[in-house]
Amino acid sequence: MGDKIPKLVHGASPTMIKVLNIVEKVAATDANVLITGENGTGKELLAREIHERSGRGGELMISVDMGSIPETLFESELFGHVRGAFTDARDDRKGKFELASGGTLFLDEIGNLSLYSQSKLLNVLQRRTIVRVGSNREIPVDIRLICATNCDLPGMVAEGRFREDLLYRINTIVLEVPPLRDRVDDIPVLANFFLRVYCEKYGRDQIRINTHALEKLANYSWPGNVRELQHSIEKAVIMSESSVLLPSDFEFRPSSRGTHPAEMTLEEMERKMILDSLRRHGNNLSMVASRLGITRQTLYNKLRKIGKLP
Repeated sequence: MGDKIPKLVHGASPTMIKVLNIVEKVAATDANVLITGENGTGKELLAREIHERSGRGGELMISVDMGSIPETLFESELFGHVRGAFTDARDDRKGKFELASGGTLFLDEIGNLSLYSQSKLLNVLQRRTIVRVGSNREIPVDIRLICATNCDLPGMVAEGRFREDLLYRINTIVLEVPPLRDRVDDIPVLANFFLRVYCEKYGRDQIRINTHALEKLANYSWPGNVRELQHSIEKAVIMSESSVLLPSDFEFRPSSRGTHPAEMTLEEMERKMILDSLRRHGNNLSMVASRLGITRQTLYNKLRKIGKLP
C-alpha cells in the first residue's frame, strides 16, 4: 500500500467496525486466518493489524506474494535451500517459513498456487517442519499463518483447482474486506489520512480537501479500492498549487452509478446487472439466477463477494 498506511481504526463504516471487532477477538490467538476481498482493499493491511495486535507483534511478519513466485522456485523461496542444491545455490539460504518462525507468515494471493505447490504447502502446515531443498534434515517452524486471496476458493475446490483439505487448514477464521464503494463512510477518513501522509512526505504545508471534492470522491465507484484512493490523493498533493484540493484536482472515470455501460469495468457491469435483476425480481434468487443464466449457488457466491446478500 505504500510508505505509510492507515491503521484500520481509521475505518468509520459499520462494515469495517464489524471487521475490527473480529480482529480484536482473533488477534490474541494463533488461529489461521483467511482474508478475502478485491484487489486493493487492504488485505495485507488487515493481516499486519492482526499481527501487531497479537502476542507475536514484536517479531517479524514475512509477506509473500504467491502469484509472483515461479513454480520452479516455490520450494526454495518458502522452505530454503542448501549450498549446491542447484546451479545458482552458492550458499545455504533460509526460506520464508524459517524467516517468519516465531512471528507471522502472510501468504498473499494463495489462490494462484498450482495443485502441486498446494500439496507441498499442506504437508508443511500439517507437520510444522520444513526441509530445505537439497537437504534431508527437518527443521521445526513456529509460525502464525495468515493467507489472502481475491479468488473464490470454495468455487475453485468445486472445480478441482484448489485442495479442500488445504482450504480447511487455512480458513479457521475468514475475514472479508469489503470494497471501498460499499463503505463510503470510510472515504473522507482515508482521504484525509492520506492527505496528511503525503503533505509530510512532499514537504507541503497542510492542505485540506473542500466539501465538493469530498463529494466527488464519495460518488466515485473506486474500482481500484483503497489503493486507487491513496494514489489519487498522492497525485493531487504533488500537482496542486493551492492549499485546498478542489473537484478539478481529481480526474477519473465517472461512478458506475448512472454511468454508460461502455465506461464501466466488466466487474462493475456484472455487479450492476445482478443488483438490477434483484430489484426487478424482488430478491428471488432462483428467478434471478435463471434470468442471468447461472446457477443459484454461483449467484449466491457473487452476492456474498459484493456484500449484497438479500
